[in-house]
Amino acid sequence: MKLIISTLTALFFSGAFLSAQMPGMVTMQQASASQGTTLGANTTSGAAGIALGNRVVMRGYVDFQYGYQTKSENPVPGTTVAGPDQSDFKTKSDIDFLFDFSPVTGEVHLALNPNHDTSEDQIGVEQAFARYSFNRDFHITFGRQLTSLGFEDDETPGLHSVTKSYSLADLKMAKIRKDLDTATFTNLRSKLNAHQNYNDGIRANFNNGRFGFILGLYDGYWMGEDFDTDNVGIDVAASLMIVPGLEYRIGYAHNGVSLKHVLPALSIEDSITQFNTWLTYQPGNLTLTLEYDKYDNMGMDISDIMLLANYQFSDLIAASIRYVYEDVQTGLTEGADSDRITLAVLFSITQNFGLNLEYSHWAVNEENDFSVNEFYVQGLLTF
Repeated sequence: MKLIISTLTALFFSGAFLSAQMPGMVTMQQASASQGTTLGANTTSGAAGIALGNRVVMRGYVDFQYGYQTKSENPVPGTTVAGPDQSDFKTKSDIDFLFDFSPVTGEVHLALNPNHDTSEDQIGVEQAFARYSFNRDFHITFGRQLTSLGFEDDETPGLHSVTKSYSLADLKMAKIRKDLDTATFTNLRSKLNAHQNYNDGIRANFNNGRFGFILGLYDGYWMGEDFDTDNVGIDVAASLMIVPGLEYRIGYAHNGVSLKHVLPALSIEDSITQFNTWLTYQPGNLTLTLEYDKYDNMGMDISDIMLLANYQFSDLIAASIRYVYEDVQTGLTEGADSDRITLAVLFSITQNFGLNLEYSHWAVNEENDFSVNEFYVQGLLTF
Protein backbone atom coordinates (compact mmCIF):
# COMPACT_ATOMS: atom_id res chain seq x y z
CA MET A 1 0.00 0.00 0.00
CA LYS A 2 2.77 2.47 0.97
CA LEU A 3 4.75 1.49 -2.12
CA ILE A 4 1.74 2.16 -4.36
CA ILE A 5 1.08 5.57 -2.81
CA SER A 6 4.77 6.52 -2.99
CA THR A 7 5.03 5.50 -6.64
CA LEU A 8 1.87 7.30 -7.67
CA THR A 9 2.82 10.40 -5.72
CA ALA A 10 6.15 10.47 -7.55
CA LEU A 11 4.37 10.15 -10.90
CA PHE A 12 1.87 12.77 -9.80
CA PHE A 13 4.43 15.49 -9.09
CA SER A 14 6.89 14.54 -11.83
CA GLY A 15 4.12 15.37 -14.32
CA ALA A 16 4.62 19.05 -13.61
CA PHE A 17 8.35 18.73 -14.33
CA LEU A 18 7.76 16.82 -17.56
CA SER A 19 5.23 19.35 -18.80
CA ALA A 20 7.82 22.07 -18.45
CA GLN A 21 10.55 20.03 -20.18
CA MET A 22 8.84 18.71 -23.34
CA PRO A 23 6.94 21.54 -25.07
CA GLY A 24 8.56 20.74 -28.42
CA MET A 25 7.74 17.05 -28.44
CA VAL A 26 4.02 17.30 -29.15
CA THR A 27 1.57 19.75 -30.61
CA MET A 28 0.34 21.51 -27.49
CA GLN A 29 -3.11 22.92 -26.87
CA GLN A 30 -2.70 26.47 -25.63
CA ALA A 31 -4.79 26.21 -22.51
CA SER A 32 -4.56 28.83 -19.79
CA ALA A 33 -4.71 28.20 -16.07
CA SER A 34 -7.97 28.91 -14.32
CA GLN A 35 -7.99 32.50 -13.09
CA GLY A 36 -10.59 32.14 -10.34
CA THR A 37 -12.57 29.74 -8.20
CA THR A 38 -16.10 28.74 -9.16
CA LEU A 39 -17.34 27.98 -5.62
CA GLY A 40 -20.25 30.30 -4.89
CA ALA A 41 -20.08 31.90 -8.34
CA ASN A 42 -22.99 32.69 -10.64
CA THR A 43 -22.21 30.25 -13.46
CA THR A 44 -25.57 30.73 -15.19
CA SER A 45 -25.09 34.20 -16.66
CA GLY A 46 -22.98 34.03 -19.80
CA ALA A 47 -22.91 30.22 -19.91
CA ALA A 48 -22.26 28.57 -23.26
CA GLY A 49 -24.97 26.59 -25.02
CA ILE A 50 -27.69 26.82 -27.63
CA ALA A 51 -29.47 30.16 -27.34
CA LEU A 52 -33.27 29.84 -27.23
CA GLY A 53 -34.01 33.54 -27.46
CA ASN A 54 -32.26 36.27 -25.50
CA ARG A 55 -32.73 34.89 -21.99
CA VAL A 56 -32.69 31.09 -22.27
CA VAL A 57 -29.77 28.78 -23.06
CA MET A 58 -30.00 25.02 -23.55
CA ARG A 59 -27.12 22.61 -23.14
CA GLY A 60 -26.74 18.91 -22.49
CA TYR A 61 -25.10 15.64 -23.38
CA VAL A 62 -25.70 12.03 -24.37
CA ASP A 63 -23.33 9.51 -22.76
CA PHE A 64 -23.28 6.02 -24.28
CA GLN A 65 -21.00 3.41 -22.69
CA TYR A 66 -19.99 -0.18 -23.24
CA GLY A 67 -18.51 -1.78 -20.16
CA TYR A 68 -16.85 -5.14 -19.60
CA GLN A 69 -16.02 -6.34 -16.09
CA THR A 70 -14.04 -9.44 -15.15
CA LYS A 71 -14.54 -10.35 -11.51
CA SER A 72 -12.43 -12.51 -9.26
CA GLU A 73 -13.64 -15.82 -7.86
CA ASN A 74 -15.34 -14.08 -4.93
CA PRO A 75 -18.16 -12.00 -6.46
CA VAL A 76 -18.72 -8.31 -5.84
CA PRO A 77 -21.27 -7.94 -3.02
CA GLY A 78 -24.67 -6.76 -4.15
CA THR A 79 -24.42 -8.03 -7.71
CA THR A 80 -27.00 -10.40 -9.15
CA VAL A 81 -25.24 -11.35 -12.35
CA ALA A 82 -24.38 -15.05 -12.56
CA GLY A 83 -20.82 -15.95 -13.45
CA PRO A 84 -17.58 -14.02 -13.04
CA ASP A 85 -17.83 -11.77 -16.11
CA GLN A 86 -20.30 -9.11 -17.10
CA SER A 87 -20.76 -6.79 -20.06
CA ASP A 88 -23.45 -4.23 -20.74
CA PHE A 89 -24.48 -1.05 -22.49
CA LYS A 90 -25.48 2.00 -20.49
CA THR A 91 -26.92 5.34 -21.57
CA LYS A 92 -27.18 8.55 -19.59
CA SER A 93 -28.36 11.91 -20.84
CA ASP A 94 -28.99 15.36 -19.50
CA ILE A 95 -30.64 18.51 -20.83
CA ASP A 96 -30.20 21.79 -18.95
CA PHE A 97 -32.15 25.00 -19.38
CA LEU A 98 -30.53 28.18 -18.06
CA PHE A 99 -32.60 31.33 -17.53
CA ASP A 100 -31.17 34.84 -17.16
CA PHE A 101 -33.53 37.55 -15.95
CA SER A 102 -30.80 39.37 -14.04
CA PRO A 103 -30.63 39.93 -11.14
CA VAL A 104 -32.71 36.71 -11.09
CA THR A 105 -31.26 33.63 -12.78
CA GLY A 106 -32.17 29.96 -12.62
CA GLU A 107 -31.53 26.49 -13.97
CA VAL A 108 -33.59 23.35 -14.62
CA HIS A 109 -31.72 20.10 -15.27
CA LEU A 110 -33.66 17.17 -16.72
CA ALA A 111 -31.89 13.81 -16.73
CA LEU A 112 -32.32 10.20 -17.73
CA ASN A 113 -31.53 8.28 -14.54
CA PRO A 114 -31.07 11.46 -12.46
CA ASN A 115 -30.05 9.68 -9.24
CA HIS A 116 -27.01 7.99 -10.83
CA ASP A 117 -27.43 5.14 -8.34
CA THR A 118 -29.81 2.73 -10.05
CA SER A 119 -29.88 0.76 -13.28
CA GLU A 120 -33.55 1.56 -13.82
CA ASP A 121 -34.23 4.07 -16.57
CA GLN A 122 -36.10 7.05 -15.27
CA ILE A 123 -36.53 10.64 -16.39
CA GLY A 124 -36.73 13.26 -13.70
CA VAL A 125 -35.60 16.62 -12.39
CA GLU A 126 -31.97 16.51 -11.37
CA GLN A 127 -31.74 20.16 -10.34
CA ALA A 128 -34.20 23.05 -10.33
CA PHE A 129 -33.14 26.22 -8.57
CA ALA A 130 -33.37 29.98 -8.77
CA ARG A 131 -30.80 32.59 -7.80
CA TYR A 132 -31.12 36.19 -6.67
CA SER A 133 -27.94 38.27 -6.99
CA PHE A 134 -27.66 41.18 -4.57
CA ASN A 135 -24.49 42.31 -6.34
CA ARG A 136 -21.70 40.83 -8.44
CA ASP A 137 -20.26 38.83 -5.53
CA PHE A 138 -23.16 37.76 -3.29
CA HIS A 139 -26.32 35.83 -4.10
CA ILE A 140 -28.87 33.40 -2.69
CA THR A 141 -29.88 30.15 -4.41
CA PHE A 142 -32.98 28.18 -3.50
CA GLY A 143 -34.49 24.96 -4.82
CA ARG A 144 -33.08 21.52 -5.68
CA GLN A 145 -29.31 21.89 -5.87
CA LEU A 146 -26.16 19.79 -6.12
CA THR A 147 -24.18 19.47 -2.90
CA SER A 148 -20.92 21.40 -3.01
CA LEU A 149 -18.34 19.12 -1.41
CA GLY A 150 -15.98 17.20 -3.67
CA PHE A 151 -13.66 17.81 -6.61
CA GLU A 152 -15.47 15.72 -9.18
CA ASP A 153 -18.13 17.15 -11.48
CA ASP A 154 -21.61 15.63 -11.22
CA GLU A 155 -22.03 15.47 -15.01
CA THR A 156 -20.05 13.29 -17.41
CA PRO A 157 -18.54 16.04 -19.64
CA GLY A 158 -16.82 17.50 -16.58
CA LEU A 159 -14.99 14.29 -15.67
CA HIS A 160 -11.37 13.45 -16.48
CA SER A 161 -12.27 9.81 -17.18
CA VAL A 162 -15.24 7.62 -18.09
CA THR A 163 -16.19 6.56 -14.56
CA LYS A 164 -16.38 8.39 -11.26
CA SER A 165 -13.66 8.03 -8.66
CA TYR A 166 -15.22 6.34 -5.64
CA SER A 167 -16.68 2.83 -5.47
CA LEU A 168 -16.37 1.24 -2.02
CA ALA A 169 -18.10 3.96 0.00
CA ASP A 170 -20.99 4.11 -2.46
CA LEU A 171 -21.24 0.30 -2.34
CA LYS A 172 -21.54 0.33 1.44
CA MET A 173 -24.02 3.21 1.36
CA ALA A 174 -26.06 1.29 -1.23
CA LYS A 175 -26.30 -1.60 1.22
CA ILE A 176 -27.74 0.76 3.83
CA ARG A 177 -30.20 2.02 1.24
CA LYS A 178 -31.23 -1.54 0.45
CA ASP A 179 -31.68 -2.34 4.16
CA LEU A 180 -33.92 0.72 4.55
CA ASP A 181 -35.90 -0.01 1.39
CA THR A 182 -39.19 -0.66 3.15
CA ALA A 183 -42.46 1.19 3.37
CA THR A 184 -41.62 2.23 6.93
CA PHE A 185 -38.40 3.97 5.96
CA THR A 186 -39.30 5.12 2.47
CA ASN A 187 -38.57 8.78 3.31
CA LEU A 188 -35.00 7.91 4.35
CA ARG A 189 -33.70 5.99 1.36
CA SER A 190 -33.38 8.54 -1.46
CA LYS A 191 -30.18 10.40 -0.54
CA LEU A 192 -27.66 7.76 0.35
CA ASN A 193 -24.99 8.47 -2.26
CA ALA A 194 -21.75 9.02 -0.41
CA HIS A 195 -20.23 11.79 -2.48
CA GLN A 196 -22.88 13.67 -4.45
CA ASN A 197 -26.56 14.32 -3.84
CA TYR A 198 -29.27 16.71 -4.97
CA ASN A 199 -31.12 18.33 -2.09
CA ASP A 200 -33.93 20.84 -1.62
CA GLY A 201 -32.83 23.87 0.35
CA ILE A 202 -31.43 27.39 0.39
CA ARG A 203 -27.81 28.44 0.11
CA ALA A 204 -25.89 31.68 0.59
CA ASN A 205 -23.06 32.15 -1.92
CA PHE A 206 -20.12 34.53 -2.12
CA ASN A 207 -17.49 34.70 -4.85
CA ASN A 208 -15.12 37.52 -5.76
CA GLY A 209 -13.02 35.48 -8.17
CA ARG A 210 -10.17 34.62 -5.85
CA PHE A 211 -12.22 33.60 -2.80
CA GLY A 212 -15.47 31.63 -2.67
CA PHE A 213 -17.73 30.69 0.23
CA ILE A 214 -21.07 28.87 0.60
CA LEU A 215 -23.40 28.07 3.51
CA GLY A 216 -26.40 25.83 2.81
CA LEU A 217 -29.46 24.61 4.71
CA TYR A 218 -31.37 21.55 3.43
CA ASP A 219 -34.17 19.11 4.29
CA GLY A 220 -31.62 16.40 4.93
CA TYR A 221 -28.28 15.86 3.22
CA TRP A 222 -27.94 12.08 2.91
CA MET A 223 -31.04 10.91 4.78
CA GLY A 224 -34.45 12.39 5.47
CA GLU A 225 -36.85 14.56 3.52
CA ASP A 226 -38.64 16.27 6.43
CA PHE A 227 -37.25 19.68 7.35
CA ASP A 228 -37.17 19.69 11.14
CA THR A 229 -34.60 20.04 13.89
CA ASP A 230 -33.84 16.30 13.88
CA ASN A 231 -33.18 15.80 10.16
CA VAL A 232 -31.85 19.13 8.95
CA GLY A 233 -28.76 19.14 6.72
CA ILE A 234 -26.10 21.82 6.41
CA ASP A 235 -22.92 22.34 4.44
CA VAL A 236 -20.24 25.02 4.54
CA ALA A 237 -17.26 25.32 2.20
CA ALA A 238 -14.56 27.82 1.30
CA SER A 239 -12.19 28.04 -1.65
CA LEU A 240 -9.09 30.10 -2.31
CA MET A 241 -7.31 30.57 -5.63
CA ILE A 242 -3.83 30.91 -4.18
CA VAL A 243 -2.25 31.84 -7.51
CA PRO A 244 -3.77 31.41 -10.99
CA GLY A 245 -4.17 27.67 -11.47
CA LEU A 246 -3.59 26.64 -7.84
CA GLU A 247 -6.85 26.23 -5.91
CA TYR A 248 -7.54 24.91 -2.42
CA ARG A 249 -10.99 23.99 -1.04
CA ILE A 250 -12.22 22.80 2.33
CA GLY A 251 -15.76 21.91 3.41
CA TYR A 252 -17.92 20.26 6.05
CA ALA A 253 -21.44 18.78 5.95
CA HIS A 254 -23.74 17.52 8.71
CA ASN A 255 -27.02 15.62 8.58
CA GLY A 256 -29.00 14.91 11.75
CA VAL A 257 -30.78 11.53 11.63
CA SER A 258 -33.82 10.71 13.75
CA LEU A 259 -36.28 7.87 13.22
CA LYS A 260 -38.67 8.74 16.03
CA HIS A 261 -41.08 10.59 13.74
CA VAL A 262 -41.13 7.58 11.36
CA LEU A 263 -41.59 4.93 14.02
CA PRO A 264 -42.03 6.35 17.57
CA ALA A 265 -40.96 3.10 19.19
CA LEU A 266 -37.61 3.30 17.33
CA SER A 267 -35.74 6.03 19.18
CA ILE A 268 -32.65 6.15 16.97
CA GLU A 269 -30.97 9.54 16.87
CA ASP A 270 -27.59 9.93 15.24
CA SER A 271 -25.85 11.98 12.57
CA ILE A 272 -23.78 11.72 9.41
CA THR A 273 -20.88 14.09 8.85
CA GLN A 274 -18.38 14.67 6.06
CA PHE A 275 -15.10 16.56 5.95
CA ASN A 276 -13.74 17.18 2.46
CA THR A 277 -10.65 18.98 1.26
CA TRP A 278 -8.77 19.10 -2.03
CA LEU A 279 -5.93 20.89 -3.79
CA THR A 280 -5.65 21.18 -7.55
CA TYR A 281 -2.91 22.66 -9.72
CA GLN A 282 -3.45 23.44 -13.38
CA PRO A 283 -0.37 24.85 -15.13
CA GLY A 284 -1.63 25.05 -18.70
CA ASN A 285 -2.37 21.61 -20.15
CA LEU A 286 -1.64 19.68 -16.95
CA THR A 287 -4.10 19.08 -14.10
CA LEU A 288 -2.93 17.62 -10.78
CA THR A 289 -5.40 16.97 -7.94
CA LEU A 290 -5.19 15.57 -4.43
CA GLU A 291 -8.46 15.01 -2.50
CA TYR A 292 -9.26 13.66 0.98
CA ASP A 293 -12.65 12.71 2.50
CA LYS A 294 -13.63 11.67 6.00
CA TYR A 295 -17.14 10.45 6.92
CA ASP A 296 -18.76 9.53 10.21
CA ASN A 297 -21.81 7.63 9.04
CA MET A 298 -23.91 6.42 12.00
CA GLY A 299 -21.12 4.22 13.37
CA MET A 300 -19.48 3.61 10.00
CA ASP A 301 -16.16 5.45 9.53
CA ILE A 302 -15.26 6.09 5.89
CA SER A 303 -12.10 7.75 4.64
CA ASP A 304 -10.71 8.04 1.13
CA ILE A 305 -7.91 9.68 -0.77
CA MET A 306 -7.74 10.40 -4.50
CA LEU A 307 -4.78 11.42 -6.69
CA LEU A 308 -5.39 12.48 -10.28
CA ALA A 309 -3.10 13.57 -13.10
CA ASN A 310 -4.54 14.63 -16.46
CA TYR A 311 -2.60 15.93 -19.44
CA GLN A 312 -4.00 17.51 -22.62
CA PHE A 313 -1.47 16.55 -25.27
CA SER A 314 -3.28 18.32 -28.11
CA ASP A 315 -6.72 19.39 -29.25
CA LEU A 316 -7.34 15.73 -30.14
CA ILE A 317 -6.08 13.68 -27.20
CA ALA A 318 -5.80 13.78 -23.43
CA ALA A 319 -4.89 11.12 -20.87
CA SER A 320 -5.55 10.60 -17.16
CA ILE A 321 -4.18 8.41 -14.40
CA ARG A 322 -6.10 8.20 -11.12
CA TYR A 323 -5.53 6.35 -7.87
CA VAL A 324 -8.17 6.00 -5.12
CA TYR A 325 -7.79 4.43 -1.71
CA GLU A 326 -10.90 3.89 0.42
CA ASP A 327 -11.25 2.56 3.95
CA VAL A 328 -14.55 1.62 5.60
CA GLN A 329 -14.66 0.55 9.25
CA THR A 330 -17.71 -0.38 11.30
CA GLY A 331 -18.32 -1.60 14.82
CA LEU A 332 -20.01 -4.79 13.60
CA THR A 333 -17.52 -6.23 11.12
CA GLU A 334 -13.86 -6.04 10.27
CA GLY A 335 -14.59 -3.43 7.64
CA ALA A 336 -12.92 -3.17 4.26
CA ASP A 337 -10.41 -1.17 2.29
CA SER A 338 -9.76 -0.93 -1.42
CA ASP A 339 -7.32 0.29 -4.03
CA ARG A 340 -8.44 1.38 -7.46
CA ILE A 341 -6.20 2.57 -10.27
CA THR A 342 -7.65 3.98 -13.48
CA LEU A 343 -6.09 4.80 -16.85
CA ALA A 344 -8.15 6.79 -19.36
CA VAL A 345 -7.45 8.09 -22.87
CA LEU A 346 -9.83 10.78 -24.11
CA PHE A 347 -10.23 11.63 -27.80
CA SER A 348 -11.97 14.83 -28.93
CA ILE A 349 -13.07 13.74 -32.40
CA THR A 350 -14.96 17.00 -32.97
CA GLN A 351 -15.85 19.93 -30.75
CA ASN A 352 -19.07 18.16 -29.77
CA PHE A 353 -18.14 14.47 -29.90
CA GLY A 354 -15.64 12.52 -27.84
CA LEU A 355 -14.54 8.88 -27.90
CA ASN A 356 -13.03 7.77 -24.60
CA LEU A 357 -11.36 4.58 -23.36
CA GLU A 358 -10.75 3.50 -19.76
CA TYR A 359 -9.22 0.60 -17.88
CA SER A 360 -9.58 0.21 -14.10
CA HIS A 361 -8.39 -2.35 -11.59
CA TRP A 362 -10.26 -2.39 -8.29
CA ALA A 363 -9.10 -4.61 -5.41
CA VAL A 364 -11.13 -4.85 -2.18
CA ASN A 365 -9.76 -6.33 1.02
CA GLU A 366 -12.43 -7.64 3.37
CA GLU A 367 -13.61 -10.95 4.80
CA ASN A 368 -14.07 -12.27 1.26
CA ASP A 369 -11.51 -10.42 -0.84
CA PHE A 370 -12.38 -9.71 -4.44
CA SER A 371 -11.08 -7.74 -7.40
CA VAL A 372 -12.57 -6.36 -10.59
CA ASN A 373 -10.94 -5.50 -13.91
CA GLU A 374 -13.03 -3.01 -15.86
CA PHE A 375 -12.82 -1.80 -19.45
CA TYR A 376 -15.03 0.96 -20.88
CA VAL A 377 -15.61 2.51 -24.29
CA GLN A 378 -17.60 5.73 -24.25
CA GLY A 379 -19.19 7.88 -26.92
CA LEU A 380 -19.99 11.34 -25.56
CA LEU A 381 -22.05 13.91 -27.45
CA THR A 382 -22.26 17.40 -25.95
CA PHE A 383 -24.30 20.37 -27.09
